[in-house]
Amino acid sequence: MANISLGYSISHFLNRVLLLSNLMYDKMRKKEILYFCLMLCCLFANTSLQAQQSRKKVGLVLGGGGAKGAAEVGVLKVLEEADIPIDYIAGTSIGAIVGGLYAIGYDAADLDSLYRNQDWLFLLSDHVKRESETFLSKEEKEKYLIHVPLSKERKVSLPTGCVTGQNIVNLFSKLTVGYHHVDDFSTLPIPFRCVAVDLVEGQEVILSSGSLPMAMRASMSIPGVFTPVEWNGMTLVDGGALNNLPVDVVREMGADIVICVDLSTGWKKKEELKSASAVVDQLISIMGQKKYRKNKTEADIYINPPLKGYTAASFQPEAIDTMLVRGERAARRQWDELQALRLLIYADESDSVIQSPILQKPSYADVYQIGHIEIEGIAGEEKEWIRKKIVLQEQSSIRPEEIDRTLAMLQGLDIFSRVEYRLTNSHPYDLVFLLEPKEYRRINIGARFDTEDLASIVANISNNQQISTCHHYALTGRISRNPYLETEYTYGHLFGAKIGFSYRLTYHDFDLYAGKHKLDGMEFLSHSLAGYYTRDLGNFRLKAGTRFEYYDYHSDMFRQDGSRLSPSSDHFLNYFASFTMDTYDRRYYPTHGSRVQIQSTVHTDNGIQYDNDAPFGEVAVHAETALQLNPRFCLLPSLKGRLLFGSSIPVIYQNCAGGFSDANYLPWQMAWETVQHVHLLDRNVITGRLAFRYRVKGKFYLTALSEYGKEAHKTSHIFNGKDLWGCALRASYDFVLGPISVQTNYSNLGKNIGIYINAGFKF
Repeated sequence: MANISLGYSISHFLNRVLLLSNLMYDKMRKKEILYFCLMLCCLFANTSLQAQQSRKKVGLVLGGGGAKGAAEVGVLKVLEEADIPIDYIAGTSIGAIVGGLYAIGYDAADLDSLYRNQDWLFLLSDHVKRESETFLSKEEKEKYLIHVPLSKERKVSLPTGCVTGQNIVNLFSKLTVGYHHVDDFSTLPIPFRCVAVDLVEGQEVILSSGSLPMAMRASMSIPGVFTPVEWNGMTLVDGGALNNLPVDVVREMGADIVICVDLSTGWKKKEELKSASAVVDQLISIMGQKKYRKNKTEADIYINPPLKGYTAASFQPEAIDTMLVRGERAARRQWDELQALRLLIYADESDSVIQSPILQKPSYADVYQIGHIEIEGIAGEEKEWIRKKIVLQEQSSIRPEEIDRTLAMLQGLDIFSRVEYRLTNSHPYDLVFLLEPKEYRRINIGARFDTEDLASIVANISNNQQISTCHHYALTGRISRNPYLETEYTYGHLFGAKIGFSYRLTYHDFDLYAGKHKLDGMEFLSHSLAGYYTRDLGNFRLKAGTRFEYYDYHSDMFRQDGSRLSPSSDHFLNYFASFTMDTYDRRYYPTHGSRVQIQSTVHTDNGIQYDNDAPFGEVAVHAETALQLNPRFCLLPSLKGRLLFGSSIPVIYQNCAGGFSDANYLPWQMAWETVQHVHLLDRNVITGRLAFRYRVKGKFYLTALSEYGKEAHKTSHIFNGKDLWGCALRASYDFVLGPISVQTNYSNLGKNIGIYINAGFKF
């Protein structure tokens, strides 16, 4: 009976081998196949029952291709359905990401959900949510187009990549909790390898241990797009440059049978090379072509989803959906081949249940039990200050979103080129933050065009974002119809209390109106020297100090009633205090949050009096908010006003309004968007604005707004004062180089229909 059973097993096994032979060895002759099968039978007959149950080891190779990696997820769905066990995984670029996550327990359904539900535009950038940024960072990012770092030697230090990949590393860290540092990737639930290239030596590097998130990040470092990863003294970039299909790697791991998923679409024609991603894709393919062809022929099952027309940058939701489906369909077309493979793999049908890997899915949504919290990369006072900024508590339960907020806060400081974290691989976790300070100065350049001032350029050099010094400086200059030069120095901790000094020289040249009538062109120089105390607290800024101002008039001045005054010069010694809050999610086109500015100033000419009388003063308020009614419709109300107190108010401090942005012509000039030019107003002004903004499609918006206000000579008469009103209709586009808008407006100040065009950030 044993002999019969053994004979049945042999014949049963032989039939399965023969079924797969045509698929795996189609190039072999029939005589060679028969000889091969007989040899297998002989080997089988001389093995024990335990050996009968052993199976072939399957290696999975996932090639690189950026966004096209969605197709690999579709293939994994079919492999799971076919009950194909995966014993080894090797991947390159996006294949390293998909493969690395699959190796630690994420199944195809998990990866499908992750792929579809990501904000890829945010992930593949260095953007930080605005509410996490400091005032300094907001001011620089929302004013300047170009940011050029300078090394300590004052040489231009251009970045090694357009994107540092900070946000995607944060995601990898979140998804790989429990595997942040692994001594050997062979000990993962599924043994794993990923491929990178040492940029210095020009050699292929197989990553097999260490930080799993950084290994995946290194493998996807497309040259020129992502900054290289420093790893054990090597400078690593995308492994696709030398080995985009690492069949040889998975063979060396021990795979008997190799399933290969190739995302390449062949050589692109000249007319297809119309984008940076297409060019980079083609270049990487050229560099690794020799090894690619060799590895391709050595795969046992080769799956190449039809992805023509898609590139490494095709992260649009509809593109991802299509590529997921195409990957699944491509694998299904080879269903018979996969089933034959399954028959070869398992010695007995029951082995599919016994030998298939049962993986424990990582759970990143749980609460983490944290032991100690460590900070690496900085020391001394800076380390202690950062520790205070990190509100997480040791020996406590911490949710993943709390870690996310801490990372966003650290990134928002804009003083670190690297912000990462890791959790030790045992409970309770030790939470370690890895920080790398920026040690360079920056040159910032901005440009703008509008129908009021025509072309304007602003340039700035500063070390304001350095944590390692208490001495901070900035030099800023603007070339425009109203140019200025400003220098500023502050002493104190970067984001703590600071004392500062500033000097500003401004040339003013603009047309002045009273109602519909043009009074004259205003032309004068102003000098402003200030000493102050300032403190930033999250989204709040406090500032107080004293300021000396000197005005050198080159033209006559005008009172609100239109009368002419011809002073030669004027000077003031003022005391001021201001409060600013900014919680907008975006500076331009916000959907939620608010911005409030309150400033009070006491004006004198000798520090005590003005014109041998009591000082005069002012209070200015500007408050605005954004209320999102639905995904397309936003309500934008605002309130602003400026009230003057005192018996004698000099002409230079009169209220004036007009133009698209506050303080464009004078420090106290209020924007009045429904009228061009600068209009003189009375001593006390209060205005309100209500805007309705509709997102038509993508980044294209339509805005309708109305403004209404009151002006009066006495504060007590403000609500019975003269009416101010206006309305405007604006079409705008949220362009990466700054908003572009065209606006038509009408106001009772100008009493004519105006057209206003602008392009660029405000400054």
